[in-house]
Amino acid sequence: MLGFLRELQGSGSEANQLPGNIYTEFFADIVAEPRENGCKSADHDFTHGCSMLRTFDTENSNQLEPPAATDADVWIFGYGSLVWKADFPYIDRRRGFVWGFKRRFYQHSIDHRGIPERPGRVVTLLPGDPAQDRVYGVAYRIAASQKSAVLDHLDYREKNGYERCSLEFHEYPTDGAEPIQVIMYVATQANDSYAGDVWQVPCIARQIFSSAGPSGPNREYLFNLAAAMDQLFPGAVDEHLAELVDCVRRYIAEDEPQLIRHALLHEISGILEEEQLVEQAQQLEKLLERCQKPGGREWLIHGALQAKNQS
Repeated sequence: MLGFLRELQGSGSEANQLPGNIYTEFFADIVAEPRENGCKSADHDFTHGCSMLRTFDTENSNQLEPPAATDADVWIFGYGSLVWKADFPYIDRRRGFVWGFKRRFYQHSIDHRGIPERPGRVVTLLPGDPAQDRVYGVAYRIAASQKSAVLDHLDYREKNGYERCSLEFHEYPTDGAEPIQVIMYVATQANDSYAGDVWQVPCIARQIFSSAGPSGPNREYLFNLAAAMDQLFPGAVDEHLAELVDCVRRYIAEDEPQLIRHALLHEISGILEEEQLVEQAQQLEKLLERCQKPGGREWLIHGALQAKNQS
């Protein structure tokens, strides 16, 4: 980086051309690179979903030697990231649904798909029509001997506003089986991170588009959930989820390249105000490193959107 800056200095380039030269040499690939970290193509989502569907009924447990089932076991119902990310031991799993709820991206995430100053959005359930509304997901059977440890783990994982409740789960496809009593976690409207519907779908989508946290980009959460629903529950309708996917994909295709380029040129211009060439080189290298880390794209997008809103 320092050598390139010295070459630029010796070339007699105009000061207003320097940010563009540096951007083209070191940062343009960040815009042009394949959309990873959750910004997958439709084909990738489809393949991922098919893999889930193929293995779902043949790999009931994620343990090599699962404990035997007993009447003291419990079932956990997942309708968000638990559908594809069950990071706890289970001895059985079933596809299915619960009646009387609607799934909505009305919960802020400050510990998984966002951070306190830039929260993401994740799902919770709202009361719906008991005879019409259903939410699809996966129920996991937890062995009695592992129940305490798993519930402690989930209590911590869902600590940002979620509470346990108990209800009936119905298997999919419906085959006349008796309902299963399950535990699920719901973010109540009284919790501090409840965002609600104060913003319509385009605003929620923009928040998802520009957020990332310790668990990864917010868009990855959205796309993984949509892929799982499409493949595990063919024909099931979730208009809220589908609208958000379409909206976020549109932002990625139409807005993301320009926003990232604008943000990078702004950052580079600010760094070039440093007097010492060595300091400029160090700051540019730090910027490049930050952009290449998980969540780097979202950090740039968020900054560009803030600048756009303030102008």
